[in-house]
Parts: sequence; C-alpha cells; structure tokens
Amino acid sequence: MDLTTDDALNWDEWIDLSEAEQEAAVDREMAAYNRWYDGLTLAGQIAHSRRAALDNCRSTRRLILLPRCPEIIRQDARDRLKAAQVRLLKIRIWRATGSRPGSA
Repeated sequence: MDLTTDDALNWDEWIDLSEAEQEAAVDREMAAYNRWYDGLTLAGQIAHSRRAALDNCRSTRRLILLPRCPEIIRQDARDRLKAAQVRLLKIRIWRATGSRPGSA
C-alpha cells in the first residue's frame, strides 16, 4: 500500500493525539458509519455485508497462496478464510429469511 503525502500527514496528526482524543475520533467515525449503515435498506445492508465478506475471502486466499508465506501466517489465514465463509453462509440465510441467524 502506498501512502500519499496526505496519508502521511494524517498519520502524523493521529500520532500526536492523546489516547483519549484518538478514542473520541474513533467513536465519532464509528457513530457516522453506524448511522450510514442503519440508513441502508435491508438489501443494501446484505449487499454491503456480502461484499465485505467476499473481499475478506479474496485477500485471505491471496495470502495463503504467497510462495514464501510462513506456515503460522498461512494457518491464521486459513482460519480467517473459514470464518469469512461462515459469515457468507449466515448472510445467505439472512438474505433468504430476512432475519440474521442467531437473532431472536
């Protein structure tokens, strides 16, 4: 990943913040994300969740296929791939039934 000058400046600003300021910034961003996500239709939420899980599967598979990847990292990637595949199955059930698996 290439950092642009703006990214580097933002990182420098982030490091200069106190821990409390960093937590407040993360809380603000999470609240904004949750408002955005909650504003999506059910189909939009499902599509967003599915896309995130598929992206996770693809990136994890690429990591597993790296020729010189240490075995401990490869095993962790396999575990993450399995978790992402389970998430995809739950999303498929959510899409078919309209309710998330495990929710009442």
